[in-house]
Amino acid sequence: MKGGFVARGVWVLMVIALLLLTPASSPGVSGDINGPDRDGSDWVEERIRNMTLEQKVGQMFMVGFGNPGDQPAYEINDQIRTLIQEKHVGGVILFGRNVESPEQVGKLTGELQTMALSSSSGIPLFVAIDQEGGPIIRIRKGVTLFPGNMALGATRDPNLAYEAGRITGMELRAMGINMNLAPVVDLNNNARNPVIGVRSFGEDPTWVAKMAEANIRGYHDGAVLTAVKHFPGHGDTAVDSHLDLPTISRDRKRMEEADLVPFRRAIAQGADAVMSAHVTFPAFEPSDLPATLSRRVLTDLLRNELGFDGVIMTDDMEMGAIAKRFGSAKAAVRAIRAGADMVLVCHTLSVQKESIEAVTQAVRSGEISEARIDRSVRRILELKSRKLGSQSILRKPQTEGDRIPERVGRKDFAEVARKVAQRAVTLVRDDQRHLPLDPQKQSRVLVLSAEGASELGEALRGQGFDPAVRKISLSPGGQEILEASRMAVESDAVIIGTFRAQMHPEQGDLVRALRATRKPVIVLGLDTPYDPMSFPEDGTYLALYSSHPVSLEAAAKAVAGKIPLSGRLPVTIPDMYPAGHGHDLEIPQGLD
Repeated sequence: MKGGFVARGVWVLMVIALLLLTPASSPGVSGDINGPDRDGSDWVEERIRNMTLEQKVGQMFMVGFGNPGDQPAYEINDQIRTLIQEKHVGGVILFGRNVESPEQVGKLTGELQTMALSSSSGIPLFVAIDQEGGPIIRIRKGVTLFPGNMALGATRDPNLAYEAGRITGMELRAMGINMNLAPVVDLNNNARNPVIGVRSFGEDPTWVAKMAEANIRGYHDGAVLTAVKHFPGHGDTAVDSHLDLPTISRDRKRMEEADLVPFRRAIAQGADAVMSAHVTFPAFEPSDLPATLSRRVLTDLLRNELGFDGVIMTDDMEMGAIAKRFGSAKAAVRAIRAGADMVLVCHTLSVQKESIEAVTQAVRSGEISEARIDRSVRRILELKSRKLGSQSILRKPQTEGDRIPERVGRKDFAEVARKVAQRAVTLVRDDQRHLPLDPQKQSRVLVLSAEGASELGEALRGQGFDPAVRKISLSPGGQEILEASRMAVESDAVIIGTFRAQMHPEQGDLVRALRATRKPVIVLGLDTPYDPMSFPEDGTYLALYSSHPVSLEAAAKAVAGKIPLSGRLPVTIPDMYPAGHGHDLEIPQGLD
């Protein structure tokens, strides 16, 4: 008994000695990840107390990296090494230039986190991406591709929005990506919007809020953080903020009743981050300042009135709306003064360094207080350490690279994407009752499309048709229209994919010329469903909202009558069809 007591005493003394020899704050992985309060406020406050000003400011930046001449940057390069090791950035955003395969992405993110954890601050990174689905995706090969938000909106099924978020989230986290800059919760209520479009769930604020809420829950269950965007709304613009500065002139009452509804709902449900819009809103900010630089928008409205206490992020400060008018570095300072916690500078090393140094100098000069910086860093560290529970970024910064093949691009995930695509197909009109086409009687189909022509042809071949395929221009000229019409005469039917025809009116000319041949013409909308505005005469129009392979496959099945049609328009087609419109079409007897 006495010997056991002595042995235990010696063991306790050894443990105490080891603890005394261990540094209180180690930059290595183990010191950071295995701390006694690694998911609580003690870790956050201890970190802030021990960080230099440069480390604090660095945490407030999310950066991208590339190679000269638009060459791929699949591995760590000098740009990102400098930004992590010398500028202490808090986040990295990946683009298509950084993506070759899921396995390569997993290796890259693991090396990025190892570099961050072995740096002087020892804090893991946000590793973010724009993997919205639909047209905005950075990883295209080896993953599950969903048709996008407007297709989800057309299903009117929040469960599918949840599944899309969960599956995308699981795949991203398996590759070491812990934040998706999604979902877009803007209302697409302008048919000529060049930048939102099918990225939106639709125009109805209640439905958009409901779909976004389900989508965010899915991402969280997939262990990925989200950033809802673009606050306070980017849907009613006709200018692309990547190029210049748009203005939304709606009055405050209309903004409150519409655009802000999805943001309020997301915030009430615990949104992780909110991304600001590079758009001016006279209803909130009477000067010409965009929301990203406006204290009235970011602090008075978002932080105080809506009660959001998470991370406020800017959109990329190298976009034309900011860089051309304000200068990226100066704008970074102004954004933080306005209330932003994290600044995105996505491309150029010199601009990234200038922006970080400008903020650091603004603190040293007293333009921004260090207490103000501390508040932002606290929000950032709390998001890294406390959100997602046992899957938090602090607890699990690294991915298990050897398990990527079993977690990414699974067959059961692909089936969910197919289900979304099929449920989204909306029969807007079929005035001459052309649908379905019978491959036994109408086998020779002419397939014309500016997007996915060959994939559409193969999908139709799989349904028993004998397609002749021709890729067309977005704005087909007279000779191209003439040749397509000649080919149509030799066919039993024509299937044409249109893409934003209201912005490319020549597509409307082509549709009218094809209809003049008296052959059945089936028009497939591959993007926003406003195309009938360019050819309002009677005809057949199916809205797909996407040109992804799963959507083209769904279109082929719809044309052949192999799937029921139940999609509903998520947006109004001005002067033609209201939101919610759509005809049901059951599978004809004998075809199922």
